Amino acid sequence: MTVEATNLSQQYEGLEYFSHGLEVLLHRVLDEEADTSPKPEDAVLPRVLSLLSSSKEYLDIVLQCTRKTEVRQWKTLFAYLPPAQELFEESLQRGSLKTAGGYLIILHTLDELEASLEQSVRVLTRAVRESDWELCKELARFLAAMDETGETLKEAMKMANVGLAPSISSRLELPATGLGFINGSSKNSSGDDGETTSGMRSPSDAGSMGSTISPLDG
Repeated sequence: MTVEATNLSQQYEGLEYFSHGLEVLLHRVLDEEADTSPKPEDAVLPRVLSLLSSSKEYLDIVLQCTRKTEVRQWKTLFAYLPPAQELFEESLQRGSLKTAGGYLIILHTLDELEASLEQSVRVLTRAVRESDWELCKELARFLAAMDETGETLKEAMKMANVGLAPSISSRLELPATGLGFINGSSKNSSGDDGETTSGMRSPSDAGSMGSTISPLDG
């Protein structure tokens, strides 16, 4: 009853929590079929994803479900989805930078470090251009968590052509290790060696983006 389900979905898509309902639907079906592994012709998951593809919230629904799902189940989900890279690209094309930033976690988990670094730079560049400093801060923490030496963050900042004028660095709230490597010094703002600047997060703290790798409560 795919046609009927699509018509019903379109009828109620204006409701405030309807997209969350679709996310719960996807999560429950995925949770079941990741364990039962039905034959493709018997699987409900591809039909659910087909239904969701007609929603304007499609990319966010898939992203939120993935973030709340164990990594071992991703293989089942992405067997019926375009590659994560394509979902990332579509998010960027739509101008949904925060959604694209969320897909960076998936790219980092599924791909090599270099691939997710390149995509991180693209999102960071757009976020700086649009003065989305909250997203910039999340990206900086994410990059610092990827590599505690600070080299990944340093390279990303360089590739994004982000200058470290005081106004920029204060808005980014760069992690202390990454900031030290970029500035070529481990001194904090007060000039003391070996201490982190007040208010900076540890490079091991992935912030709100990094924490989404672990399954969350539904």
